[in-house]
Amino acid sequence: MLNHMLVESAGSVGRMHGTNYLALQHARLTKRRGMGRAQVAVAHSILVAAYWVLKRDEPYRDLGPDWHVRRDAEAHTRRLVTQLERLGHTVALDTPAAPPAAGPAGHERPSGYARRR
Repeated sequence: MLNHMLVESAGSVGRMHGTNYLALQHARLTKRRGMGRAQVAVAHSILVAAYWVLKRDEPYRDLGPDWHVRRDAEAHTRRLVTQLERLGHTVALDTPAAPPAAGPAGHERPSGYARRR
């Protein structure tokens, strides 16, 4: 019974078009694995999030639709710093002032819509 409700919830999250972490996860997985498997995976993510919310007695905090991009960039930076340190270099990082522009004004895609390949 619970699994049916979670999968139904995952289906409704999939119709949110990338406005939060779960919707973007659903969109990414649907492209790779298909609708059914994406819904089951998102249902699992909902269940895990609910477990930790109840265990820690904290409100739910969405990771955001850009979490995978941020995570990948941070992990990539850590890997490169570690490589340089293993080679005997001392690394000091300066964060850039502003991210590069997305392109000509008015030509950006709405948030949550990924480019199809």
